[in-house]
Amino acid sequence: MKFTIIGAGNGGQSMAAHLTSIEQDVVLYDIQTELIGAIKERGGIKAEGVVEGFFPVVATTDLEVAMNDTDVIMVTTTGPAHKHVAKAIVPFLQDEQTIIILPGYWGALEFRNIFKEAQSDKNVYIAETESLIYTCRSIEPGHVRIRKIKEGLEFATLPARDGEKVKSQLKDVYPQFKLTDSVLTTTLNNTNPVFHVPITLFNAGRIEAEGDFYFYPDGATPSIVQIMDKLEMERKQIAEKLQIKLATCQDLLARFYQVKENNLYEAFQKNPAYQTGKAPTTLNYRYIYEDIPYGLYPLVKLGEQLGVEMKTAKLLIETAELLVDKDLQKDGLELSDLGLADMSGDEMKKYLIEGVKQEV
Repeated sequence: MKFTIIGAGNGGQSMAAHLTSIEQDVVLYDIQTELIGAIKERGGIKAEGVVEGFFPVVATTDLEVAMNDTDVIMVTTTGPAHKHVAKAIVPFLQDEQTIIILPGYWGALEFRNIFKEAQSDKNVYIAETESLIYTCRSIEPGHVRIRKIKEGLEFATLPARDGEKVKSQLKDVYPQFKLTDSVLTTTLNNTNPVFHVPITLFNAGRIEAEGDFYFYPDGATPSIVQIMDKLEMERKQIAEKLQIKLATCQDLLARFYQVKENNLYEAFQKNPAYQTGKAPTTLNYRYIYEDIPYGLYPLVKLGEQLGVEMKTAKLLIETAELLVDKDLQKDGLELSDLGLADMSGDEMKKYLIEGVKQEV
């Protein structure tokens, strides 16, 4: 099976190495010429950790080449790049291709909406996962450390009825993928905004000061975990309005990493995959510039449309804007970008299952 990986960051390079290690045909694409040039010069990607070895990988900045006769398109870019990727690949789409966004960040909804606006007539399957399947870091271009390949990772398709088709296609490559009910479940189960934003904001002084610290075991103090618990309550209230069942953050860590502790704080402290990940050294980082406009902001908009008070999420957004002195909501993902504007909860559920909007 041929995989096209769009995005050659931490996740994309790790995925390219892993898929090549299990004898899949892989093309790695990115718009960054220096990054792709460095990978091409190496001739592939060196991996260490749970995947070990050097793996020859085709890398390119030519999207037409990357999309040629591919079966599965894996999108591993940040959330803010999703719109650009969706628009860029429209001319190259072919019937029966599968597109998977890892992690979702509302990606399946956004891609489907953009394809409709572009009047694409190609029959493609669109899916997303609740998290990136790899816990990984790029040490330098063409060299990655993969600390963990997550187990029991949920994915969903839009419309939901396409789920079994995609599950069957990927079962031998990613047996970890477990089908869930809708892409709102996978998006709301994305723990990145819930974890990253509170730790980053309330360790801002430490991040900007001299010296390193470990992001989760050092940064997720008991009081900061309390803020995560309040965010979790707002997330659950949205799920109740939509009648979808979400996992708790603690349950997600148990499923991803087999870490079963009495509370979320202890789960951070005892998770082996979190012990060596250092905190960023600047606030100019995706934990703010991705996890707010493409994480908390659309969450607030969805909650407001469903009648949920989003007090904690709003306060975190406002705090971040004070710290970085920027309007993070200006370019935030709107419900109109997702095809969900002005929908009731029942209308959203119908759209998620059938992929067809109710006629007015």
